[in-house]
Amino acid sequence: MAFYQLAFRYLKRKKSKTILLFFVLLIVSSMILSTNMILRATADSKAAIGEKTKAKVVMGILKEENKITLDDVEWIKDLAEVSTVNCLARNTAFPVNFQLITGSDSTEESNQKASVLSYDNLENDSGFSEGVYRLISGRYISEDIKGIVINSYLADANQLKLGDLIELGNADGKRVSLEIVGIFLSGSESKQPEGMDSVNRIENQIFIDNSSYSDLFGMDGYAKVAVYCKNPEQLSLLEEELNKHLSDKADSTTSDTLYQQMALPLEQITRAAKLMLILTLAAGTAIISLLLCMWMRTRQREAAIFISIGKPKSSIFLQVFLESFLVFALAVLGSCCLGNFMAGILQGFLTDSGGADISLEVLLQFKDIVVLAGLGILLVLAAVIISLLPILRTNPKETLSKMEG
Repeated sequence: MAFYQLAFRYLKRKKSKTILLFFVLLIVSSMILSTNMILRATADSKAAIGEKTKAKVVMGILKEENKITLDDVEWIKDLAEVSTVNCLARNTAFPVNFQLITGSDSTEESNQKASVLSYDNLENDSGFSEGVYRLISGRYISEDIKGIVINSYLADANQLKLGDLIELGNADGKRVSLEIVGIFLSGSESKQPEGMDSVNRIENQIFIDNSSYSDLFGMDGYAKVAVYCKNPEQLSLLEEELNKHLSDKADSTTSDTLYQQMALPLEQITRAAKLMLILTLAAGTAIISLLLCMWMRTRQREAAIFISIGKPKSSIFLQVFLESFLVFALAVLGSCCLGNFMAGILQGFLTDSGGADISLEVLLQFKDIVVLAGLGILLVLAAVIISLLPILRTNPKETLSKMEG
């Protein structure tokens, strides 16, 4: 009779033992499934937080004459860890069809110019993201929105509004015409010294897109580049790569404080779930091994007879393993039926402990069942080996003689 036939018959004959083993494995399987759902939910939430918090490395030039070039930017964009790049260039320009605001009577060039800053995305990495300025009308400059954003005082002084065109010129006489797409306010305009030259006044800070900047000044490089990391866990690696490539022209600063603050409670939950999983596997292996060892003591004679008549030890091992595996398979089905119920309980528990800023979604997924099956099979295999090893290592004659004695 084949080992699988013997396995089915043994389970059918020993119903009480089978039921007891089923409930033990059901409890162990449910705990493994629960902890794995927690680990996956925290990992997914951590990845989502990483995208929202926008961890970045900001590279700022050391000298104005040694800027970050276009080739440098293309090299940065090709790095595997980089999601997006926001470049900043700065210069000064002359007004053509409007007047600057100044409280100085200086005839120096610095009192005749506006400060021009260009961005790929004005909403990030600027005074707007830091709360220094706020957009009171219009839109931010972005990859899709080109134009100019000016101060509200400057707009009022020149009777300008959204959609109007204003011209800027460089020292060589080249001019560009730009549409006003946004108007901003700082709140500190009235607090500036009266004798400040125009180029340094907040009212004369003008923001344009990098394409228009290139048309006006020619793009000889950037003063600052904000490099956003796909995975905040790799931020230090990204910073190291950037420093190696740009160490001669720029220094770096990292920004991931928000991510670290939001990820900390998730890391605590992850550590607790991992500890729970390890303890579950260890306790499950110990309890199941103990049960199988107790039952195998009553099957020593059976095993000795099989070996003495020439049945290979591998066949005995496969029979016992199949018996335990079939019960485990039923336990997995049972724990999966309980999975959605456990997910609801865990969802409420983790939401309460995680905080309002952290979104955790605990759901039973196919990958959780795969992990449960893999860990469970290893657990059952270890328990079967532990329980069978003393019997398979003992000479069958000694076992039979002891039984007869």
